Amino acid sequence: MKRGNVVLMVAPGDLGKPRPGVVVQGDELGANTTTVLICPMSSDVQESPRLRPIVEPDPGNGLRIRSQVMTEKVTPVRRERVRRVLGSLDPSTLERIDRALLIVLGLAGRK
Repeated sequence: MKRGNVVLMVAPGDLGKPRPGVVVQGDELGANTTTVLICPMSSDVQESPRLRPIVEPDPGNGLRIRSQVMTEKVTPVRRERVRRVLGSLDPSTLERIDRALLIVLGLAGRK
């Protein structure tokens, strides 16, 4: 798994329901961690594009329906709860996620 991969995962508290998510953990950590940081995705699109970037489905990302990245719900997921990699996000979408994460983490506008 690499940063920007769209994965099928089972997040804690989802009662075993698989859902897509985006790996946001830096590749520098490698595969030596027991968990990986993932932002879950939802097909229930809400109006909040700054915090929840919308991702259109395409063959490259492996999504079947329009989805939204819930950057405010970034969570560690045990590696064995990640079922498989569906695809990867394009650089411009990953950049929108980065900007949203800066806002969520309170790092936007810091000097």
